Amino acid sequence: MVSYFTVDGTGENTNFQKEISNMMHGFGDNPNPNAATVVLVENVVLQQLKSMLQEASHYAVLRGSKTITNFEIIYLMRKNKMKLKRLHDYQIKMDVIDKNRQVNVSNPTEPIISGIMLEDEKDPMIKKRRTHIDVIRELDEADEVGQIKFDVIDYLRKVRANKITESMCYDKYEAYHKARCSSFRTSNNVGRGFVKLERWINPTKELKLTIPALEVLCFVAYETVAEIVDAVFLIRQDAKKKYGDPFSKFEGGYFCNPMSLNNAVYIKSGFEGVPAITVAEVREVLRRYFNPRTGMNGLFYRNMNLELPSRYIAI
Repeated sequence: MVSYFTVDGTGENTNFQKEISNMMHGFGDNPNPNAATVVLVENVVLQQLKSMLQEASHYAVLRGSKTITNFEIIYLMRKNKMKLKRLHDYQIKMDVIDKNRQVNVSNPTEPIISGIMLEDEKDPMIKKRRTHIDVIRELDEADEVGQIKFDVIDYLRKVRANKITESMCYDKYEAYHKARCSSFRTSNNVGRGFVKLERWINPTKELKLTIPALEVLCFVAYETVAEIVDAVFLIRQDAKKKYGDPFSKFEGGYFCNPMSLNNAVYIKSGFEGVPAITVAEVREVLRRYFNPRTGMNGLFYRNMNLELPSRYIAI
């Protein structure tokens, strides 16, 4: 399968195949994911992000701005309250990590990005940029996000990770932990952490993106990979169904049953027994996502509106 990587102005190829391979492993795929599947997932994520940028640029123009900020990206997510809640919690965690990182540097009085002055240092009268939480609160007039107290998506993923690692040796656990830490943010530096991501999705610099916008796109890309892997496990669970036995699909297998923690995630011990996700399974996931009327009462319907011009897996 051909990888539709992007080429920046320097002629270098930019791709996230290594990062996506680690992410898929961290979400429960085989330690050695199928290379063709990784390429397909990469192409899907890139296409989703580029479509999102085009739609966000349209809203930016309507607002009289030539720059895409975090407001436009979060505005596209406004209907999925659970993902807004996850983004809200994501920023809280990242703020704590960044704060601890600044305390641990040798000279905390100097900016983290050498040679670059922050906007607040140039002119103290400049209005502070809105954080993701500020934008979410502005869009969530009914406080629906604030009323969500339980993140079921995070819970199910942690249950799966717990089942995978319960019989894992230290060396394998260390490799699995590194895979779980993979993301589209390639550096801990606030200003340089999204350089590769911007070069990947905006190689010609046609669109102007702020760092907060890139941070939200990083979150969306990560969730896209996670949703695809989660959906593959649902397909494998559905494939175990036997006609005449409505409970047959809950007999263990390659899934995590949310109704019972006693069911094993995999047939064999640990995670080595799970077969690698195939291209056919990912294509089946895409078919179900983009054809929601196939089984309106099924797990993939997700209240999608067929009149929408585009659909995004992560939101």
